[in-house]
Amino acid sequence: MSIGEKIRGMPRGALVGFIAPLIALVCIVLAIAISPTFDWVTNALSDLGHYTRTDIGPNPLVRAIIFNFGLATTGILLILITLGFLKQINDWPTRIAMLPFLIAAGFLTAIGIFSENFSPTHYIVSVGLFTTFPFAMWFVGLAWLRFRHLWWFCAISLLLPFISVYIWWGTFNGTVPWTGMAIPEILTAMTAILWIWLFLTLEVKGKLSHLATHSE
Repeated sequence: MSIGEKIRGMPRGALVGFIAPLIALVCIVLAIAISPTFDWVTNALSDLGHYTRTDIGPNPLVRAIIFNFGLATTGILLILITLGFLKQINDWPTRIAMLPFLIAAGFLTAIGIFSENFSPTHYIVSVGLFTTFPFAMWFVGLAWLRFRHLWWFCAISLLLPFISVYIWWGTFNGTVPWTGMAIPEILTAMTAILWIWLFLTLEVKGKLSHLATHSE
């Protein structure tokens, strides 16, 4: 079976889940491409979403629309596929464990809506995102320890967030070679995307089908 056939045969919700993070990444890349003085070492990714800031490049309105659209769209899509997944399962520990992920997706959407122009709301929702997503992974990892065939994913879910914790700890303590937030933000985002794609891979391969009938 070709890659195209596999993609066409993929459940719509899973396909949207795989694509959603790419929308944010593509929009970030485009926003940086039109921001010639954006500096990964000193800037934050959210600087790209400021509607009037010109110190990182011209056309701030265009850049901000691209950046904020990407984040808000990705967040909304993640909310929708999460709600769809929750409707399909009867396993209450999993439903509870998915709540931090749902909240994190809400914070991501809010970051796209409340850009740096909206202070302190932007700061609050940004902290909310990077605080809740590690718990989303931890909660799911703990909830699925009951299932032996998912132990490898549980191990990843429990350990992966510590990469972000270490990166942010180093950023705030000045033990890393950058002063801005862009690098820890993108590295944290990549760990989140990896986790989401692994999660969706399990769903596509039918490894989570037992959750529809599990009643513990």
